[in-house]
Amino acid sequence: MIKELLHEIQEQQLKTFISLNEFRSQKPLPTKRRGLYWFWTNLSNVELEQTITLENTKEVPIGKLVKYRKGLSCVSDIKKDNFKIVYNGIGGYKSLSKSSSCLRKRINQEIRCKSTGTGTLNLINIFPMKNWAISYFDFDNEGNKEILKVLNSKEPYIEFAKELENLWRLEFGTPILCRH
Repeated sequence: MIKELLHEIQEQQLKTFISLNEFRSQKPLPTKRRGLYWFWTNLSNVELEQTITLENTKEVPIGKLVKYRKGLSCVSDIKKDNFKIVYNGIGGYKSLSKSSSCLRKRINQEIRCKSTGTGTLNLINIFPMKNWAISYFDFDNEGNKEILKVLNSKEPYIEFAKELENLWRLEFGTPILCRH
């Protein structure tokens, strides 16, 4: 059951693949949504390894991670249109309070975040956006709600998002830039 669910999630997220420039200008993902997201790049691992991130921040240490994980067998190697998955995560509110964040906001934090206390890729400060793409699985999309029914949960995001993120990595490989 879970393996089939993971493959359905994978199939759906591939359908949302879009360049970061288009994601930021077209805003295809509505606000107040929850789900999983994947960052893709067309940069080589050699190029990524040369990346220097800010010290004393929670920014993902891109260059160090690529260097340490070079040649490991369980790193994700999923590709689409000359891009490869290098990072994934979850994003979304647990309640509708004003302090809650949504999936689109979390994705945008990975692109640009000025807070030194938030874990982030902070891509816009390091790379041209043309080298990056995004895909996502929206738990609140009506078609995706149907896929998630196998979990028998009234709140599948709250109960299962973190677990599905981890299970996806076990099935498809851990993206090279994921720290946890």
